[in-house]
This record gives sequence, C-alpha cells and structure tokens, in this order.
Amino acid sequence: MLRPTACLLLLLGLAHLYGGGQCTPLPPTETYDFLNPRVIDFDSRLAPFFLHFGGAYREQLEQPYRQQRRDNVAEWHERFCDQADAEEIDAVVYGDNLNQLEILLRLMGREDARVADLPPGLQANGFARHLLEARCREVTEYLIYAKRVEPFVVAPDDAFAERNISRADMEDLLTEGLDRFPRLESHYVRLRYAYQLIRLAHYLKEYAYVLELYDYLMPKVDANPSLLDDWIEGHRAGALQALGDYPQSAYLFSRIFERSPSKRESAYYSFAIQTDEQWRQALLLCQNDHERAMMYVLRAHDGRAVVLEELRHIYAFEPTNRALELLTMRELQELERELLGSNLRPAGPPEAAEARAVEMQAFVNSVIEDGLTEQPEFWRLARGVLELLVGDYFYADRTLATLGQDTESDSLQQQVAILRDVIDVLELSQVSDSVEIHYYGLLTDPETQQRYPDFRELVNRKLEAIYLRTGREAKANLMRYGFDAIAKNPAIESLLALERLTDSLNRNRFDRALFTDRIGAHPADDLNNLLGNHYLQRGQWKAALEIYRRITPGRIDEYGRYAPFVRQLNDRVNFSPPADAATYNKVQLLDRLNALEEEADQSTNDTLAARNYFNIGLALYNLTYFSYNWPFADVFRSGTSAARAAARRDPTSVFSNPNAPLGNLEHFSMDQPLYYFERALRRAPDREAAALATYYAAKAERNQHYALGRPGGARPFTYFGILADNYADTDFYEELIAECRTFAWYVSR
Repeated sequence: MLRPTACLLLLLGLAHLYGGGQCTPLPPTETYDFLNPRVIDFDSRLAPFFLHFGGAYREQLEQPYRQQRRDNVAEWHERFCDQADAEEIDAVVYGDNLNQLEILLRLMGREDARVADLPPGLQANGFARHLLEARCREVTEYLIYAKRVEPFVVAPDDAFAERNISRADMEDLLTEGLDRFPRLESHYVRLRYAYQLIRLAHYLKEYAYVLELYDYLMPKVDANPSLLDDWIEGHRAGALQALGDYPQSAYLFSRIFERSPSKRESAYYSFAIQTDEQWRQALLLCQNDHERAMMYVLRAHDGRAVVLEELRHIYAFEPTNRALELLTMRELQELERELLGSNLRPAGPPEAAEARAVEMQAFVNSVIEDGLTEQPEFWRLARGVLELLVGDYFYADRTLATLGQDTESDSLQQQVAILRDVIDVLELSQVSDSVEIHYYGLLTDPETQQRYPDFRELVNRKLEAIYLRTGREAKANLMRYGFDAIAKNPAIESLLALERLTDSLNRNRFDRALFTDRIGAHPADDLNNLLGNHYLQRGQWKAALEIYRRITPGRIDEYGRYAPFVRQLNDRVNFSPPADAATYNKVQLLDRLNALEEEADQSTNDTLAARNYFNIGLALYNLTYFSYNWPFADVFRSGTSAARAAARRDPTSVFSNPNAPLGNLEHFSMDQPLYYFERALRRAPDREAAALATYYAAKAERNQHYALGRPGGARPFTYFGILADNYADTDFYEELIAECRTFAWYVSR
C-alpha cells in the first residue's frame, strides 16, 4: 500500500523532470544518494571524517589555517587574562606590522614612553597598549622574531610565488633564537620560541636536528598545557617519519589527530604505515584500548583499507567510539552508490558489493544485540538501510517504520521517511492511470526535492522499467530521454503511441504534467509535426501535408518558414537564400507543390509542365540532408552522416550520436526528387531545360548511391552520361564544365 508521502514524492519526479521540455535531457545516473550523514550529531573533534560525506558538513569546517589562527589568538587572549580583545590580539599577532612592533620595542626602553608615542596603527589597539604599559619586552621580542621567521615557514598568499628558502638567513634565525632561549624568564615565551626553532629546522629539512632540538628545548620548558605542544609534536612526528621511524610517527600523529583540532587535518594526511610489522610496533606504543582504537580509526581512512575489518577492531577495543558510527555511515554510503537501484541497471547488482552488504549486516546486528553502543538508533537505521540495499524490502520497511515511531530526532525521522519512499518506488510493479493520477494529486514537496535530488531519477528509472516491461516503450523513452531524442528519430510506432496518450491529457493529470514538461505546452501540434516529418522523410509528402494540416493554423509558422525554390549547382548546406526569395511554412509549401503538380498534370503546355515538375523536384531535393532546407524534416544534422552511410555495407539512414540516444534519422531519400526531375526531363520544351533537369537528376542519383552504402562499388553516372552524350552543345553544359568539378572530371576521363 502506498503512503501519502511516498506518492507525493514520486510525483515530484514528474514535475520538471529534466528542467526543460525540448532541451536535451541530462543522462540518467547510475547511482543514488539518499543517506544523510546529518543523522549523526556533528562532532568537531572528528571533523575530518565528514570529508568523506561530500559537502554535507563542509560548510561547518574551518580551513586548517583559519582554525589554527583562531585557536592561537584565543590562547594569547587567555594567557593575557583578557587584557585585550581577541580582534586586537589578532591584529598584532597576524598583522603586517613588523616595523610598528620594532618601534614599540624601542619605546619600552624609554621610561617616559606613553601610549600616545605608539605608531598610529597601534595607538587604538588594546593589546599593543597593554604590551607597552606592562613593558612586556620578552613577548614583543618574540612577536618580532616570529614575524621574521614567518616568510621561511609559511606558504605565500600567491600560489605561484616561491617560498623564501635562504638557508643562511634561516640558520642565522636559529642561532639567534637559541641564544635568547636560556635567558627567557617566561616559560610560555620559551615554549613559543621552541616551536619557532623546531619549525625552522623542519623547513630546513634537518630532521635529525629537529629531534635534537626537541630533546634539548622541551625539558627546559615548564609551561601550562598549550596548543603549541601538539604543534611541536607534529614537527617531531614529521621528522621521525622522514627518518624512517614510521611506528613512532604514526602513533604521535594519531594522538595529535584526536587532541588538536587545528592540526587534525595535517595529522590525518600525514599518518602513514608501510608494513604489518610497523603497524604492530605502533600498536605497542599505545597506552590503552582507546588509543589502539583510534589507530584503527585512522587506518580505516586508507584507500586500501577493508572498512568492515577496521570497524571490528575498533569495536573490539572500544564499543562506544564515535568513529564507529561515522565509518559505518561512510560504508553505507559506498554500498548505497553501488547497490541502490542496481536491479534497474542492465548489469544488475555487483556481487562483491552484495557480499559486503551481507557481512555488514552481520556486524550491525551483533552491535545491536550487544547493546553496548551509545547510539542505538543509528544502528537500527543502519540495519534498515542494509535490508533495503540487499532487497529485503519487507523487513527494511518494518525496521524503518518502527524506528520512525520510536525516535524523537527530526533528522532521523526525515531520513526514515525518504528511505521508506524509496522502498515504495522500488516495490512498484504496475502503473495504471489511476495510480498516476493519485501520484499527481499528492504533488509538491520542494524541500524534499532539494534535499534528495536523486529521488527524481530513481522514480524515472523505475517507471521507465515498468513502461518498457508493459509495452509502453514510447512513454519510457519520453521519460528517460525526452522529446528531443524522439524527434531526432521519429519512429511511427512511438509517435502514434504518444498521439494516443494525448487523448488522456484531460483526464490524466500525470500524463498532462509529463507532456507539458517533456514536450511543451502544445504536445498535439508537436507530435503532428513529427508525424508529418516521418512521412516526408519517406517520400510521402502528400500524406505529410494532411498531417501538417492538423497543426493549429496560428502556430504552423513556429515550425519554420522555408525558401526551397532556389537552385544551387554545387550544394551548400549553410547557404542563405536571397532576401527576396518567397518563403513558405510547411502547409503552404506542400500546398504549393500540390498545386504545381495538379497544374502540370492537367497542362498541355510542356514549358509550364516541365517547369512545375522541376520546381517540385527542386523543393523536395532542398528539403533533404544534402541541401540548405534540411531542418524542414530533420531536427539534427550531422556532417559525418553521409560519409558514414557511404562506408556501410548495409544501407541505413539512422546513425548513433552522443546527442541522440535513440539514434538520429537523416533524410537521405532521393526517390521523390529523382522522380520529378525525370518527369521534368520528359516534358522539357527545349534542350536547355532538358540539360538542367538531367543535371539535377544526376545529383539525386549520386546522393542516392552514397546514401545506400556501397563501399567500393562503381559510382553511377547514368545522367552524367546523358548530359555528355546529348547536351554538349548547350549553354548549360558549358556552365557545368566551369562550375561542377565532378562533371568536368567525368568528361575529361
């Protein structure tokens, strides 16, 4: 039984299916994304995990440098007992103010120095005023020193600029800092110098010296815990890794990853283990099960990791570790992309993904049965998702329905709702008029459409599969590919099927919405235009005329105006007729051809009859692939189609094309033009008229030969032979020799 919400959402896939009636539709997707990682409460301590979830949390994550800067300013603010605002501290610590700080330092040497003596850029800054009033010389000297170090250790703002790596200057700064370090009274300032010194050595790539500095400096620092501790540990871990000590390095990075938000991302990307033995040694460095679990958490993000195995290890060490939910959601999303809707794909579900889903089911069920997790509702959701992905729709719906009733979480309720709607779609087996009307009556939920854009495509693919299975191929093609694709290859069966559907538009709002979106506001007219094109392409222009007459008279000009009575000795598709050439819409033109034929058939005047027959042939010729009025009967023309036709051994006029998923029909047929040129030749009143008709018959004969696909076969020159044998004394013959290279070549053989 379909629930109201499901019906509403399903119909949402029919309104604005691809964002434009006759535009080329977007290609159908092979994957779907309905799982929302927001069902897991956001935890900034584990932010990097969310990078695996696309953009869902990206807006909540700070860039590492911005977070490092914010945390650094906050610590300065705390250490100075709120003597200045954070914004003022930031301006001093990160501002381009080295000269101003040097002036501030000189003022500290004057007993009579006052705030008014500060440089203008610092006079209004509370932090700078406090440094002067309290004579914080060591801090100011450090700030100046840090700004001098910065160019050597910070990437330039301009990505194309090179970092200043003068080794001599960096070594001088190291010497200067080491000289100051023992004389510093403030252990906090000592810690900051230690960071700058170790950082300089790291950027000099003197990794052994980094460790030597660490062992020398850190025992001499007795400061309260600081974020700098982990900043320093990061350089130490990097140096260890560079020197080949991967176990110790990996362990340190795992601790930095958990403790330091500002260095978490760099620790995450720096974590590396190369061998199983290194992994065993790293685990031995862990102090407790929590640290061991976090090692497995980081290893789970390796592209080669088997996530389920890492989940089992983490769970064994620490069943309440929050990374379990995050990593499980990541795995569920991977399985969703591989399995959801896979029965709608020609290849079906991949066996390896199905096996992973079954193994995940066993793990999730064991977690639920143990009852040790602090997030039981998430694990119930995971159970329902996995039941859905392996095709157990009955159990999945039951699991999710119970969870939806029990949870008080809005995000979980929304997640359950969309997943149950997905189940309804996947379980559909028949679509009748009454079902379609029911769906349409429950339309409009833009919030869900915005949150789950893939729902539309899932609905399209499912309905398409049902329509194909139940013999409604035209409707399936209309949904999947759009009217533009049908128009490029207007098969009569599809057109007639869609024409029959127009009879239901007044009673079936679903079909009305589908036709409005995929065809436009006037589907009956557009279908009649294609039906007329179908008959014209097959040489039945009088039948086409009767179809075109069904188009609303006031709209017939929207299907083009044409000037097909202009002659070209050498065909140019991009030819523009003279501005004064008479133009006709489709009905007017075919009416005109009808009138010309009736007049010719009834006339005893050979001049009039020959002219009329020739003009009919000329117009029909100019409406084909080979001439400038080709848009009369074709929606799309490919410049390669004629060559592809000529190269084929089996004649065809339908060609594959990336822009034509149902194929592109090219109007090659020369039967009708050749027929009327031959009639013009038989009634020709003089040799000039006969020569003209013969030449156009030759063009039609040649085009027909290439279009039928006869690679390597002899080219027909029947009408060229007639021209050469019978009309060499005409003025038109001389014009052909000068203008037509093919004819000139034929004569000179």
